[in-house]
Amino acid sequence: MAQMYTLLRLQVDGKVATVQLNRQPNNAISIDLVEELDSAFSELEANKQVRVVVLSSAIEKYFSVGADLSALGGMSQGQTSVRDSIKVFVQKIQASFNKIDNFRAPVIAAINGHALGGGCELSLCCDYRIMIDDERSYIGQTEVLLGLIPGAGGTQRLPRLIGMAKALPLLFEGTRLKAKEAQAIGLVHDAVEPERFWSYVNDLAAKLAKGAPIAQSLIKSAVKSGIRMPLSQGLELEADYFANVATTQDALTGIMAFFSKEEPEFKGT
Repeated sequence: MAQMYTLLRLQVDGKVATVQLNRQPNNAISIDLVEELDSAFSELEANKQVRVVVLSSAIEKYFSVGADLSALGGMSQGQTSVRDSIKVFVQKIQASFNKIDNFRAPVIAAINGHALGGGCELSLCCDYRIMIDDERSYIGQTEVLLGLIPGAGGTQRLPRLIGMAKALPLLFEGTRLKAKEAQAIGLVHDAVEPERFWSYVNDLAAKLAKGAPIAQSLIKSAVKSGIRMPLSQGLELEADYFANVATTQDALTGIMAFFSKEEPEFKGT
């Protein structure tokens, strides 16, 4: 039976799933929202018909403004170890975000509003980041402006994505970037004007949904695992994965379609 959600909306339309954050007023990240995200991606992981996930916001102007600071404030009252409670809080967020990062299929972050702090970190877990270019929305790791550091992966994923030389100034200064600025440094893939934002996202999702799901999953695993390995180990992993996928029905379908000049229809087998 499908899980019921109160802080997000989950919809599956054929091969494309949509997860919309819906914690009013601005999708501040709380434990209850994180738990629902975790459950939603577990549900989608089990649904092998789903080949791509679009993660967005149901709230106009906000993707997510980051951690719910009131939750941190509550931890300072009556806790035997405030530090330990805060660490558990951020580790729960990290674990949920890791599930998105490691999801078997491509995940598109449709950043349709501000993505600050933990909201930026959430987008970093996705394989595509498409940001609305509306001249008002910003993205950035802004925790330092509060005397904090990113706690949901920002110090680790951002340098891996754009390089240390670009990441450190953004982290030190809490810089907020508009869509085109973020695109220029590789933080987002595309900056898209509002009138065609959703059609762009939907077209990308449809394109990915037609792809070979086993190959896409192995590509994702090879890249994310291999980047943390010495090159020799990464190449060994790639060879293993290539041998695995070459024996699938999808590979046969793709090769036959290539020679017959037809569009392949991949079944995920």
